[in-house]
Amino acid sequence: MTEPNRYEKSYARLERILGLPLADLELDKIYRLRAEGFMDFVVEILPRCAETGARILSLAHYFRQAGGLCQDPEMTVRIFPPGSTAFLQMVSSTRHELGRLEALTFQQAIPPVYQLIYPAPGRYYPKRREELNAFLTMWLRNVEHQGHRLIEVG
Repeated sequence: MTEPNRYEKSYARLERILGLPLADLELDKIYRLRAEGFMDFVVEILPRCAETGARILSLAHYFRQAGGLCQDPEMTVRIFPPGSTAFLQMVSSTRHELGRLEALTFQQAIPPVYQLIYPAPGRYYPKRREELNAFLTMWLRNVEHQGHRLIEVG
């Protein structure tokens, strides 16, 4: 059996962090996770992707500055549930039973940064796609190792 690719590993890791299947997350709910000594990790379900119909999540750490919340960072990611073949057009896999998680955007407040992978339907930045998905893999690994646990659903 082949080793899961980074997209499949990210999907499985986020499910472990949340302690629930990504398919069970509810639209317009905010899932707050906490680990002692670290910023909360916040997961929010957003409206579906207009192009693919896939579910979109916001993943973020926030800090307060001058009374407002600042992202440090925030990423939007697209979910391809187990059995979905939509993503397989872009990344090969022989593990169709696995879900996949793909980075779409990255932003942070200070210094201000905003990056997107897909500037228009059917177009994408290959190098940025590679970089942001590598960052997502590393970030989720860190969040998991920090021991974030679900404390609130609101």
